[in-house]
Amino acid sequence: MSTEEVKVEAEVEDGAAAAAAERGPADAAAANADAARSARPKQRRMRDMAMSMAVLLVPIGLFYVGWEWVASDRQVSVVDTTENHSTAASLGLAAIEPELSEEWKAISTDLAVDGEQVVLRTGYYSPDGHGLQLSETNGTAADVNEDLTGAGTPVEAAGIEWAAYESDDSETWVAEIGGETVVLSAEADGAGELPELAEGVAAAAGA
Repeated sequence: MSTEEVKVEAEVEDGAAAAAAERGPADAAAANADAARSARPKQRRMRDMAMSMAVLLVPIGLFYVGWEWVASDRQVSVVDTTENHSTAASLGLAAIEPELSEEWKAISTDLAVDGEQVVLRTGYYSPDGHGLQLSETNGTAADVNEDLTGAGTPVEAAGIEWAAYESDDSETWVAEIGGETVVLSAEADGAGELPELAEGVAAAAGA
């Protein structure tokens, strides 16, 4: 090989090496860009998956919190009915205090006086966790609840004949005891405890 040929070959090799050196950083940058692009969809998928899990877990968490509250022994605020009962008695009402177990809690009381008309209401929280109400008046059932009209459906409980009225969300029993109108009402789910309340009323009234 001549000196000229050797020189030409060396120049070619040097040029190839320089070109390779120039391509190296560019190729590396391109590879990094490709890796970054491929990583971004994975990051988005992970983020989307985390958000989806959060959407599922939040209602589940709320369900368990609600269930724990329902299943636990709930504390209710008990009210003192003495003052209203005493005032009602002074106005001529029997002011019946039904004979019930300690599991029944008085949670509301109201006394309404309009001229000679007196209406005494007492709300109870039952052993099964339902709301019931005992109302008594020297007037009519309509004075307690204007929807209580007509004969109602006869129901016998505690030796007393009651007139039952049902609606979508409640059941009400009405009877005359000792010359007064007694009204027992319960939310629909608590209607099964009306007989027990009626027993307590009958025992207290001596009916």
